[in-house]
Amino acid sequence: MVIRQALLLADPVDFDWMRAITGSSPTAIRIAVEQLKNHRITAPVIDDVLSAVVCCAIEGNAASSILISSALRRRSKIDPACLSLSSLWLVARL
Repeated sequence: MVIRQALLLADPVDFDWMRAITGSSPTAIRIAVEQLKNHRITAPVIDDVLSAVVCCAIEGNAASSILISSALRRRSKIDPACLSLSSLWLVARL
């Protein structure tokens, strides 16, 4: 809930941003994948869109967990600690 409240203050990333931050896993994933294609992993917008996906993963959406794992694996190229976190997202029971 705290993450979603913070995301309400973020600049809208997409016309469906409200759906993404209020729990629509498919929308959050779509927006995140689009932004990951268009921005470097270190771009501030990536933090916002992946935070929306984290909320969905915490609520039990398996596809969201896979996307978070993938993003962490991508980030591990500049932050090696992210590699072990990537694996943990695939086995976490949330």
